[in-house]
Parts: sequence; C-alpha cells; structure tokens
Amino acid sequence: MQKNLAPYRVIYGDTDQMGVAYYGNYLRWFEMGRTELMRQIGMPYTSVEEAGLFFPVTEVSCRYFNPARFDDELTVETTLAALSRATLDFGYKIT
Repeated sequence: MQKNLAPYRVIYGDTDQMGVAYYGNYLRWFEMGRTELMRQIGMPYTSVEEAGLFFPVTEVSCRYFNPARFDDELTVETTLAALSRATLDFGYKIT
C-alpha cells in the first residue's frame, strides 16, 4: 500500500466569511494529494497521460469531522488503497 503525506496551509481564498474552509475545497486537496502520490511512485500524471491513460474520478464521498480554518496547517494523507486492471482506489485523510 502506497502512502503520501502532503502539507497544505489554508489560504484566505479557501474560506468563507466565517473563516471556515469551503467544503468543496477538500476535493481539490484530495487531488493535490493524489497528484503527489502519483509523482512519488514514479508515475506523474503527465507521463501517464502521455501514455494514453486517463484517470477520471467516478465516485467520491467525504465525511467532515472538524472544520479547517484560515491559516491552519493541514496534512493530506493519500493512500493507494486498491489497484486493479481498470481502477485505482485512493483513500484520503486530512488532519
């Protein structure tokens, strides 16, 4: 099982008027983690796409336990949870 830890600091543009990160940004942070994991294992997206392979996201779910706020330092943990001929399943945890 491959794992990557990517740091991220919440910027002002990630938040609403209450200083809480907009929920949709979590999907962007998942993408950042996935990109870094692919790079770490020697398969950056540019190389994968040049080989004619594409990884469309077909399903996503997220549970929110605590809000991220402006200037928080986050860690996006991305795990390659399963790999088959046709799919890659990633798991994410943001702390």
